[in-house]
Amino acid sequence: MDLYRLAIQEGMAADPRKGPELDRLLERTGKTYAGLQESEREMFDADSLWNPYADSRIVHGDPDTEVRSVMWGIDINTPELLLADRLRERGRRIDAVIGHHPRGRAGASLHQMVHVQENMMESWGVPITAAECIVGPRAWEVMCATHSGNHMQAGDAAALLDIPLMCLHQPADLLAQRFMVSYLQEAAPERIGDLIDALLRLPEYRSMARECNPPEIFVGDRDRRAGEIAVKFAGGTAAPKEMYEHLARAGIGTVVCMHVPQSHIEEARKNHVNLVVASHMASDSLGTNLVADRFEANGIEIIPCSGFIRVRRN
Repeated sequence: MDLYRLAIQEGMAADPRKGPELDRLLERTGKTYAGLQESEREMFDADSLWNPYADSRIVHGDPDTEVRSVMWGIDINTPELLLADRLRERGRRIDAVIGHHPRGRAGASLHQMVHVQENMMESWGVPITAAECIVGPRAWEVMCATHSGNHMQAGDAAALLDIPLMCLHQPADLLAQRFMVSYLQEAAPERIGDLIDALLRLPEYRSMARECNPPEIFVGDRDRRAGEIAVKFAGGTAAPKEMYEHLARAGIGTVVCMHVPQSHIEEARKNHVNLVVASHMASDSLGTNLVADRFEANGIEIIPCSGFIRVRRN
């Protein structure tokens, strides 16, 4: 539980919804819980009383389990849990498995995290009222798309193998976003080519470039000016495509993100906004590394797997 709380605290420190707003969010959650009937409380997600990230949860296991060594990957499914079990059989100490992408109730609740994008857009110069109008329908869309998923699959496998499983999604993405904003502000790329070169100076992105998955320019070209840059890593999943019109009005020249659907390419091009896709696995690894560094500082051994490129910054 200490590691779980540590990760959530790290995420809250990087959240665009600064302290008072997060406090109010948790206060509203507490009031909702207090007003429930006893039968309704059985279905309530008690972690939400202190953890504002619905996509980050202990999926299986006793929160008080002593943990000294974890296997950590971007996507943890049954094969990765079987790998952990096999490594245990061969004598490797693995007290728990951590995944980045949400599983269990965290996966079913991913749509709740889309609303973080409202505050992100406000920080880019979009009025919060406009941001709420375009993000709300996107959150509903994500809920509809994920509702039919087999969310318990990985958790059931972890239970059968008796392996504690946790997923940490939004905190890692928030840390990656804060890091990248600061990094690009210091690098001050004038052209899109300069931005790509700056990304490739980071070891996670160089590693994925060697695996034929480098940062790519989806809209624009290397010689175009970057202008004002918005980094969109957090917020659960892809943003609403309508944001490009509002970002262009707010003076944003380039969006740097992890991944986008085809509709975003069309909207960015129509609104004359450059679009750089930085590489999903590299970006997820960046954020996960920032959490893992804090865990290692607390004496935890990290065994990377499933696309997690381990880079230490301590």
